[in-house]
Amino acid sequence: MIRMTKEMAQQLVEFISGETGYNMIVCDTDGVIIGDRSRERFGVKHEGATRIMRGEFDSIAITREEAERSEGNMREGYNIVIKIDDERIGTFGIGGPVEIVKPIAKIAAAVISARIQETRHLELISEVAGEISRSVEQTVAAIENIYAGSEELNSANTAVTEAVSATKSKVKDTNQMLDFILDVADQTGLLGLNAAIIAAQAGIHGRGFSVVAGEIRNLAKNSSSSVDKIAEILEQIQSGIAEVSAISEKTAAISDKQYRATQQIARDIANIKNSVDTLTSMTQAGT
Repeated sequence: MIRMTKEMAQQLVEFISGETGYNMIVCDTDGVIIGDRSRERFGVKHEGATRIMRGEFDSIAITREEAERSEGNMREGYNIVIKIDDERIGTFGIGGPVEIVKPIAKIAAAVISARIQETRHLELISEVAGEISRSVEQTVAAIENIYAGSEELNSANTAVTEAVSATKSKVKDTNQMLDFILDVADQTGLLGLNAAIIAAQAGIHGRGFSVVAGEIRNLAKNSSSSVDKIAEILEQIQSGIAEVSAISEKTAAISDKQYRATQQIARDIANIKNSVDTLTSMTQAGT
């Protein structure tokens, strides 16, 4: 149910009476006076207003003759219902000759109704603005978390890129070392072959040396085989590093776009919050 506050009723009474010069009152849904120019009858239950609020009629006109016959129980004037969307929210009463104050009362009731509706709309707007403001604040907090995560992701991508680059360099150095070992193995194989030839030429005296020459050749052969296996493993490592590098580059590009988009969203959200704050200030000033 829509209700008038005492503050609003008194403000409206003082404004309208100040413009017209007539005494007037405003009553609430119980027929109790909550606005009074004279400030003498606050809290008094008004009989006409009570009957209007019960729905017996929408207005009451009391002529001078009727007021005189009531021996002071009634005053000359006009009382009318205040409605919003067919809901009775109170009454407006004004003292004076009926033919003069009746149009004033009708206009005043319409003004009060419009003012209450305006206040109601402003309050609704303020509530919605408050809800939006709270949602925006939560969104800002979430964006800030995403923003921080984007920065960490960028740093992680940079570290991965640097690690991949360093690993590539180390693999390259390892390949060079393997080439050196393979060259040594080839020379060792040749040395073993020469030693075997010399041992054969020495005949019986070269048998012991022939065994050593055979071991040297086996060592060279095993070294060469090991180098081939290591080279194959390094080749697989290089392939894996290339894949990691490609993925890292794509991730870095996506992360950078996300980072920039997050910055833009944060700016947009900040602008929305400023607009909502302005709207809230305007509605509060209006009420």
